[in-house]
Amino acid sequence: MRARFIRNLLILCISVAFAQKASAQDAYRVYIEPDGWSIGTDFGMTDLWGNVGTQSILDHYTNSHYTDKMCFMGGMFGRYSIHPALAVRMMLNYGVLYATDQWNADKATAANQVLLEGSDPVQRYLRSQNAKDQTYEGTLLLEVLPFRINPTSKSAHRRGQLFFTAGVGFFHFTPYSTAGNGTTYIPTYDLNLEGQGWGGSYPKKYSLWQPAIPLGLGYKWDIGRHLNLGIEYMYRYTFCKYLDGVSGKYVDPRAFYSHMSETQAALAESVADKEQYFNNQPPNVAGNLRGNGGNESYSTVTITFYYKVLSHQHEWWHL
Repeated sequence: MRARFIRNLLILCISVAFAQKASAQDAYRVYIEPDGWSIGTDFGMTDLWGNVGTQSILDHYTNSHYTDKMCFMGGMFGRYSIHPALAVRMMLNYGVLYATDQWNADKATAANQVLLEGSDPVQRYLRSQNAKDQTYEGTLLLEVLPFRINPTSKSAHRRGQLFFTAGVGFFHFTPYSTAGNGTTYIPTYDLNLEGQGWGGSYPKKYSLWQPAIPLGLGYKWDIGRHLNLGIEYMYRYTFCKYLDGVSGKYVDPRAFYSHMSETQAALAESVADKEQYFNNQPPNVAGNLRGNGGNESYSTVTITFYYKVLSHQHEWWHL
């Protein structure tokens, strides 16, 4: 009787021990993902950083017109986890970029406008340019989770994790703008608004295919054995000066008629210099600054969601 009791007690203890071990392993898997594939999606808002728009980052986000025409980007990605702290991500996205000089209206039309005459917000507001890009991008990223460098540490087991990303990208964009004081967006690449490709002292023609260097940071949560939800900010530095169609100087309007058909030239003239259609401003003289040059960039704030395939049965780093 006593032997049976001891045997049953021993069996019970062993069963409980195995159950606890299995439970611990399951919990470990929820917080620490094994090496393997994940598939996911991302979606969020975009920001274009160029000549068109505000000079100040604060003004960009706080002006009263910022939410009038918000634009978005989204897509799909595949992700391969090499280690709990290191993964490779391959992304394909489509989105729209947008910027307008009307974001400077708050400061340019303030009661003390006389004191602001000639300031950057007033000059941009009077210029009255706008830009929109349809954008396709492919990106290869390295993703680092610093608190999971040591998978056995306490911080590695937290569901929420900070992460950083960096990599290389390639994108195609189609630039648009409005003509005169109209509201319909038209493609502008072939209008050569600053004389691109005309030779001589004019700027060279640029390509609609461009490389980019993406840098990002974010925070994500394991919400189950297979699922992950995150939020991410990603900045793309590009090597192009014409994402918003504005970079250098105004050209002589007569030059448009020398390099293209009369219809195209009239359209190019009305897109290139909008000041004469707004605020009773005279047309710009050839050679006046239209933009301040420099490479431009764009960024996104996105929500990410991915599914972990978890094809491996154990974590090689935990053996």
